[in-house]
Amino acid sequence: MIKTEYMGRQGAVYDDYRGQFFWHINDVNCTDWDARYFFENGELAPGEESMCKILLSNNLKNASKGKFPADSQFCIREGSRVVAVGRVIESKVKNA
Repeated sequence: MIKTEYMGRQGAVYDDYRGQFFWHINDVNCTDWDARYFFENGELAPGEESMCKILLSNNLKNASKGKFPADSQFCIREGSRVVAVGRVIESKVKNA
């Protein structure tokens, strides 16, 4: 999570958080997608790092054809504000 002083969130997020998954796929530049996040300790505060599991919407799974290569970057947004950045460690996407 981006630190508060760098325009990140002011409070923590918890399991089942629903920030926008911001991802570049195919010919679509920087599109927001619905996702649900689950953190290794159940919560994540500004400035902290954590592994998380991301449950993606079926629209994103279909548009990406299930391809989320390791080391690909993504960010989490709330409206137009980026609140977190991350990278894919492992993908277990099953097409809808």
